[in-house]
This record gives sequence, structure tokens and C-alpha cells, in this order.
Amino acid sequence: MPIHSDYCPIALGVEILGDRWTPLVIRELMAGAEGFNDIHRGLPRMSRTLLTGRLRALERHGLVRREVAERGRPGRYVLTEAGQAITPIVWSLGQWAAEWVFDDPDDGDCDGLSLIWRLHQHAVPERLPSRRTLVHLTLTGPGAAQGWLDVERPAMTVCKEEPRQDVHLRVTASGRQMHRWLVGRTPFRAVLDAGEAELHGPAALVRAFPTWFDTTTFAAAQSRHHQHTDGLGEVG
Repeated sequence: MPIHSDYCPIALGVEILGDRWTPLVIRELMAGAEGFNDIHRGLPRMSRTLLTGRLRALERHGLVRREVAERGRPGRYVLTEAGQAITPIVWSLGQWAAEWVFDDPDDGDCDGLSLIWRLHQHAVPERLPSRRTLVHLTLTGPGAAQGWLDVERPAMTVCKEEPRQDVHLRVTASGRQMHRWLVGRTPFRAVLDAGEAELHGPAALVRAFPTWFDTTTFAAAQSRHHQHTDGLGEVG
């Protein structure tokens, strides 16, 4: 039975969403994850047991529905109408944080494998190359990792093991700076100019690579954040 602090819709809403992981599970579903393994790949620091518990709780509250697949295939999780109605709240929470409390990543925030997974989630299908393209991505610094982006419009998939085909583009970059770029804190051109990234391959692919991804979700809020902090500096 629910045990909230008082008879108030806010109190009940906090009870359902107010833990560390539940809004992030919803974030992964919003980003297109459906299978249990894909949801977990977006939340690698969450135990599988805990994820199972959170998904069951969301089912009980009517926010998520588990659809059983054909025999031999995994089921999938989808947001219900009530779950879809929560997505603007989750996005707004991110926008608020980006404007007021979000800062550059420290060493503990840098997770190369998670970043590679995020890249595929931020891919814009209509911007992807028309021919199948394999990208080898090497992230350096804290949380260093490598992976492959297998691009075949309209999809981009992530491979942790080297695929059996030729690589068309090789990207070596600072994981910290790539994190900053993906959330809209710095343009890709600045990462290149600072010597924090190198791309090797056909010139057309080198030029196009950063345009494949949507980095605008929090960019406006990040710009306002810089204005706030610059203003505080002027007052001081």
C-alpha cells in the first residue's frame, strides 16, 4: 500500500518517481529502448536485479506494459498512456538541471561504453549515410573504452566486439570532451581545435560525422547556465 507523507498528488507522484533509478528507466524507454538488455545497457551502474524490480513497480503503477513476444524471442517494455504523460516531466527535470546545476563531467562521470551507447541513441536517422558505414570509436582518458558504430540508414547499432568488415572511419577522442559535446556544452569544432579528437577516413565522412547526432536537447539550457555563472562571476 502507498505510504505518502500527506494526502497530496505531489506526495504520491514523488512516491512513484522519487528514487534514483525510476526516472532513468523511463528515460531509456523514452530514448527507444524496449528489451531488458537494451534498457540495462543505458544504465550499466544499475544492477539487473534492481532494474527488474523497478520495471515491475512501473508495471504495477500502470506506467509500463510488458508485451510478450513470440516463442524464443524476448519480450519488450513500452510506456503506457500514463507513462507517456510523464515524459514531459522527465524532460523538464533534465532541462532544469542543465540550466541550474549541471557542470562539466568529473572522472567518475566519464564512462566510455555508456557514451558510445548514448551516441547511438542520439543518432538522427535522416542524417546518416546512405551506404552502410562502420565507425571505430576510441575514447581516451578516464573511463576509456572502444566500440564500433554500425551505421545503416535508418539505424545505428553498437558493437563491443570488432565486426567482420572493413572500418570506414576511425575516431579517437577524449571521453570527457565527447561527453561535453553530446550534451551541448561545447561544439565539435572546439573539440577538434583543442586537439582532443582526431578523425581518419574519407573527407566526406570526417566532415559529416558530428552532424549525425542531435546534441541540441539541452544546448539552450546549457547556454543559459553559462549566462547565470558568468553573471555570478561579474557580481563577485
